Amino acid sequence: MYLPCLTRSYRQTGPMKKYTYPIYSVSRGRLLGILLLIVGSLAAAQDGNPLLQGLYSEAQAARGALAYGENCASCHANDLRGNSNSPALTGLSFLFLWEGRDLAELFTRLSTDMPTDRPGSLPTDTYLDLLAFLLQHNGYPASTASLDMARLAGEPVTIVPPPQ
Repeated sequence: MYLPCLTRSYRQTGPMKKYTYPIYSVSRGRLLGILLLIVGSLAAAQDGNPLLQGLYSEAQAARGALAYGENCASCHANDLRGNSNSPALTGLSFLFLWEGRDLAELFTRLSTDMPTDRPGSLPTDTYLDLLAFLLQHNGYPASTASLDMARLAGEPVTIVPPPQ
């Protein structure tokens, strides 16, 4: 769509010249509709996210808490808040690092790089338990089934903010 525009330069005398300029505008109603569609689709995507429906069991998270105390707390602190050398694994700091990324990516990071003094030295089930503990501590709901490698290898699970 083009909008006719009459203009005259400061030095020009005589009749005005007609120019056309492209107009890329959207009505307020259309803009509101587009925004509602985007927000609605994001909310629907989060509602269907398995992470918000529960991926780990309470027992698995309890085992993860014990493993965390033995293997992780010396660097990341007992309350998961980290220190100047290790990132926090809870709250906004956790989301800043991991929101929008795949849960399998977090598992891979844990299982290949941690603990830093002996990377990859723990059994796979222990890393799954640690991941369950991190999810529980960050407020994600539990389920009756434990998190396993088959679930991580399946459909990607995007890390989103936990339910309020």
